[in-house]
Amino acid sequence: MKKIFTLILGLVVTVAMFAADRRPTVTVNASRKYEIVIDGRHYSGNYGNAISISDMFNGRHSVKVYEQRPGFFMKRKMLVASSTFQLRNSDININVDRFGHLQITES
Repeated sequence: MKKIFTLILGLVVTVAMFAADRRPTVTVNASRKYEIVIDGRHYSGNYGNAISISDMFNGRHSVKVYEQRPGFFMKRKMLVASSTFQLRNSDININVDRFGHLQITES
């Protein structure tokens, strides 16, 4: 009986530990096709689609928004906006409007 109770208690504690280790999600919404760089990692999406990033840890992060312009031989990137945000245990929504302005909200 002791072995069964110990096993059940161990399983309950393990499930509780996994449930408590929830990483926050960063969602990026852009109205145009921008290249988003968060902490040196490049993300790009289609027009109006949201990018969901769930592999980020708590702490301070930087975000840069680049507009891709066609060049003569290669595409040119121009920095449109840059900002930093603090990631805690809540989710972050980053909205990029058609002019490239950033709006960072915590939910």
